[in-house]
Amino acid sequence: MKPIRVERHISAPPQAVFDVILDVDRYPEWNGFTPRITMRSDEVAVGKEFDLDCQMTDTQLLEGEREVVLALDREKLHFCMGTSRTRGRPGIRSFRWQKCEPALNGGTHFTNYETFHGPLGPVVHMLFRKRLKEAFEKYCVALEERVLDLSRQPSLATSARL
Repeated sequence: MKPIRVERHISAPPQAVFDVILDVDRYPEWNGFTPRITMRSDEVAVGKEFDLDCQMTDTQLLEGEREVVLALDREKLHFCMGTSRTRGRPGIRSFRWQKCEPALNGGTHFTNYETFHGPLGPVVHMLFRKRLKEAFEKYCVALEERVLDLSRQPSLATSARL
């Protein structure tokens, strides 16, 4: 099964993009895809479980999704979260990767993708593939706008890294 994948060039350094991704305290200010998350920025660590809401479309909100941080590489600027292994939905395992890599022409090559596994993986992929891709595209646009807004406001950029 192919990942649901969106890639985008962001005209900002990879670390600045990654800092915004990990600043979950400020998600309600810009992240329409994840308008609510119960994890705080200082809690982002492998194994941390949390709940979140996903805005799949303008009218479809998935509330109380149970997730876990599966991987966090602060040097490579890679972050992965997925279905909670202890409180998640039975029959499905998801892996949502966000990777910030230096672009050849400067800035960041940002990759956001999700894979589904388990007996329900193919069903979830079939039902949500199109909506997730569209939601990921909107997320990437919002992420870029947030990063660029912060780069124009040094005081906000500093607070995003705290």
